[in-house]
Amino acid sequence: MKKLLFITVLLFLINDLSFAVIPQYTMKAENFIQTSANTVEFDINLLHTNSDSSVFEFAAGQYYFNFNAGISNGGGLIYSIVASDLPVNLQPVNPIVYLIGGNMQLRLAVNSAPSPGNGYIISDTLQGTRVVRMKLETTAKAFDTQFLNLRWRNGPSNPVTRVYSFVDMAYTEITNSSSHLIDSLQNPLPVELTDFNSSVFANKVNLRWTTASEHNNKGFYIERNFSVNGSNSFEWISIGFIKGSGDLNTVTEYSFQDKDLMTGVYQYRLKQTDYNGLYEYFYLNNEVEILRPVDFKLSQNYPNPFNPSTNIEFTIPADGSVRLDLYDITGREVKNILSGSYSAGYYNVKINAEDLSGGIYFYRLTAGSFTSAKKMILLK
Repeated sequence: MKKLLFITVLLFLINDLSFAVIPQYTMKAENFIQTSANTVEFDINLLHTNSDSSVFEFAAGQYYFNFNAGISNGGGLIYSIVASDLPVNLQPVNPIVYLIGGNMQLRLAVNSAPSPGNGYIISDTLQGTRVVRMKLETTAKAFDTQFLNLRWRNGPSNPVTRVYSFVDMAYTEITNSSSHLIDSLQNPLPVELTDFNSSVFANKVNLRWTTASEHNNKGFYIERNFSVNGSNSFEWISIGFIKGSGDLNTVTEYSFQDKDLMTGVYQYRLKQTDYNGLYEYFYLNNEVEILRPVDFKLSQNYPNPFNPSTNIEFTIPADGSVRLDLYDITGREVKNILSGSYSAGYYNVKINAEDLSGGIYFYRLTAGSFTSAKKMILLK
């Protein structure tokens, strides 16, 4: 009987201990974004990693970083809380930038611990629970072009980062410094794009964008996607490259023109590329539509005068038969440049006059009842 009682008590204790598994986690500083030339924000996310065997009832935490104060660019640094997924009473307090022993720290002090059962259950999915979103800003006009170089303070000297949980109803420190991570790819202050817009002239799209600061910026690949007559391409095509400014903390403006486009709907994005091969996409917020022209138009050739080739642009507002001919100064036709059925739209034709003598020529567009002619000069 005593032996049976002993076994029963032992099994009870073993079963009870199964509810006292220490929760494990990863805690990461990530989602860095420079919201202005002198402001950067990032998240501190806490992810429960052994939810199959434990409950992570968060009780309290304090969060300390070392960082490169040189980014201040001579200004004062301000550290503040932007948002949190935690209840107010569980959020860290007193964010400050602290100078000690010649080193700069970012400090978030521990919250007051609630009673057991009143903590917060930490998520085990995606990035976990956002403990806090932080903002670091300088009173200078812009950050200096240096690495933020954010590092967790995990010891050996205090103060250090600590995490507390309720384990079997007991307030317990569960700190595991090896699980404190930094998203190093976003740790350097990135290229900050403050504006990206477009304008349309006929079948040309002008793209303009502005950076407030740049770090290690090789340049921008301009890419587009399009939909013609309701059919989507879904393929991004690189159409040009604009060289970046490397490291810079002043406002810089860029522009690019996409020419000779068909009618249809276009999307644009910039592929900002670093010298080390890392890249980031910036998307134009709006689609750009190239509409059918509303009038017939024959443009002046360019260049003019020319030797030996030149370009002729024309537009037709409706499908139909089109003919473009070249005449010498006597009115004699010397070349048929094109003829046939053409869809409404914008056209750019390149002609080569190597076989013609130098002098004055006329080119004439005939499209339905529309006729227009212009003069060109071939130099030889």
